[in-house]
Amino acid sequence: MSSLALSAISNSARDASRIVARQQQAAVGEALTAWVMSQTRVGTTAQMRSLNSLRNQYNALQTTSARFNLLVPNVNSTDVNVRNGYLDQSTADHFLDYTTGTDRLHTKALKNGKQYLTLPTWQDGSFPTVDLVTE
Repeated sequence: MSSLALSAISNSARDASRIVARQQQAAVGEALTAWVMSQTRVGTTAQMRSLNSLRNQYNALQTTSARFNLLVPNVNSTDVNVRNGYLDQSTADHFLDYTTGTDRLHTKALKNGKQYLTLPTWQDGSFPTVDLVTE
């Protein structure tokens, strides 16, 4: 009976981590969409940038970490959107605290669920994606 209880508790903890991981995937995805939308306008002008131009800029960054840094607040930027970031600072810090490599974004929940996020190459004819990968 006790082994069943331990198994149920273990499965519940893993399920909770996976739910949080999906929420974190969605948050990064929303931040990425916000970045794309904000970057289509050139500064405060009415001039628009093409998605092809943005895709080239995004794909020129070769790693998930470099792409993730587009979403993190940058207090030194003159662009108010970049200065404020597309993720709140505490969320960005949590990812940065747990991520050790360049191609796997981690958080505590992702590590507990044996998962990580990647920001793969932005494909032509689509929007950039955030992939949740199980180790």
